[in-house]
Amino acid sequence: MKTIKITGIVIIALLLASCNPSKEKMAKDIATKEKGLFVDGSPVPDKTKIKEITDLYKKYVQTFPKDSMSPKYLFKGSDLSMNTGQSPEAIIFLDQIISDYPDFKKLPEAYFLKAFIYDDKIKNLPKARAAYMEFIQKFPKHDLVNDAKISMDNLGKTPEQIVKEFEIKVKQKSDSAEAAAKKK
Repeated sequence: MKTIKITGIVIIALLLASCNPSKEKMAKDIATKEKGLFVDGSPVPDKTKIKEITDLYKKYVQTFPKDSMSPKYLFKGSDLSMNTGQSPEAIIFLDQIISDYPDFKKLPEAYFLKAFIYDDKIKNLPKARAAYMEFIQKFPKHDLVNDAKISMDNLGKTPEQIVKEFEIKVKQKSDSAEAAAKKK
């Protein structure tokens, strides 16, 4: 009787294991799909292919949430989504990195990209400002802090307004330098 129970448990475990694809197989499928994104020579991948690969990223993360590749796949998913006009999807990927992977080495970039997407892609300036502020508060010494501050200063401005303000600052610096030279 004990042998039958043990055999039954082993059979059930094998059946359950065979239902979930292995990490290696899923990673290989992902790599194959990634290579196929730009095969036809077009600089913009087909939306169907993007959907397939981002779905694979999500499935991998759901199946293997503790695996070191999971936050990397989420980051790749955010990048693909952001660069193909699927900004809300990119935010979802980044939010999952932020909430589930606090030790991910690209966590600061995830915070910054979230702010950038709200700013540049979605044009939700209050959310962009809040996201930039959160990034600056959490990572005050990061290389992107100055970019975040500049972006916050320019929220809602047209490129023309930014150029005009820059030209005014340059002229003011030039005038100050001239004035200082005359005093000598």
